[in-house]
Amino acid sequence: MGSIRFVFWVAFAYLVILLVLGLVYVTLGTHLPVKVPATLGPVPTGVPWFGALGAVLLSLTGVFDHRRNWDSTLKYWHFSRPLIGAALAIVSVLTFQAGILAVNSRPSSSGSILYYLIAFLVGYREETFRELIKRLGDVILGPGDQRPPPVIRELSPATGPVEGGTHVMIAGANFTGATEVRFGASHANFTFDSDAQIMATSPPAATPGPVALAVATKHGSATGASFTYTSAPAS
Repeated sequence: MGSIRFVFWVAFAYLVILLVLGLVYVTLGTHLPVKVPATLGPVPTGVPWFGALGAVLLSLTGVFDHRRNWDSTLKYWHFSRPLIGAALAIVSVLTFQAGILAVNSRPSSSGSILYYLIAFLVGYREETFRELIKRLGDVILGPGDQRPPPVIRELSPATGPVEGGTHVMIAGANFTGATEVRFGASHANFTFDSDAQIMATSPPAATPGPVALAVATKHGSATGASFTYTSAPAS
């Protein structure tokens, strides 16, 4: 149930369903047996659709990007993508409207297009939007609150050749906003996956042996995990 192939077909089915629903709505419009309102309160009806579309495309992108290091524990994240994307899209547009309400209380045609774009971008980059919401909540509810420093719990794999190039999954917590990953004194290229996971590529090392691995954010840095460089195979 959590294999990458199964998750791919679920996400692909979501995409087909969304495209069919959009096509039906655009082509039939007022001829639908059930009347679809133009807005859901102050939010245009198309906003949840665009949010779900962005979220499903993000899920498919994740399937392709992580086909070699697939984590089956994230399957429920993929299964819930359309609902999460639609919900965050509505919240994002309401947040945006709250800042321009005095200028344009009723969305015009061009305003609706802007809302659709916001909804899609939030669905596709929901992690970024959730971080913005957290910061807004900190300002309103607890301006003095600080996120805890990152924590490294596991490396997979924990060894690699001295020439570098090993893709290492760093599991832990509080990785949001990571600014750098270091293998010893060397900076590594990395990709932020979630608050609990970072994918890094080991840089070359001068000699074999263990080095401390560190992850830094603006709230501090985490060490304590060791990555061991192994000798290059004899030619």
